[in-house]
Amino acid sequence: MHDGSLTLRAYASWKGVTATSGEVSSSFSNLRLAFTAPVADGGEPGLTSPEEMLLAAAATGWITAFLDVARQMVLDVADVAVEGELVRTYDELEGTRIERIALKPEVKLRSGLGFEKVHDMFRRATALARQRSPVLRALAAGVQLEVDPSYH
Repeated sequence: MHDGSLTLRAYASWKGVTATSGEVSSSFSNLRLAFTAPVADGGEPGLTSPEEMLLAAAATGWITAFLDVARQMVLDVADVAVEGELVRTYDELEGTRIERIALKPEVKLRSGLGFEKVHDMFRRATALARQRSPVLRALAAGVQLEVDPSYH
């Protein structure tokens, strides 16, 4: 049985201060991504920023943790989608910082169970997903993280 330990390695490069983009890759998968600073900071339009990658990590971290919990609880999930929002603020002393990440998961369930039972299981599964996701736990210390799930 796998104990949950994982070591990932990534490589990021940027060629010179006048370049407008860089590249990141992972030795774990086929990830190869051109990235840039946010467009508001002079980045190249159409490329991914670190802030977008952070938001995507939060959304996908919640989904994978939720699906793992749902499988264990035998919740019959038909579809999961997460809308996310990242708010970056600026302070004269500290500069820019990620202030808040809000996730709004929408889950479609297929279940013959009664509404009350499904509602209780769904509520527990969403709370456990937030607790079990190592990505969301890593973010929780420095970022206001909001998860507002709904299902039908």
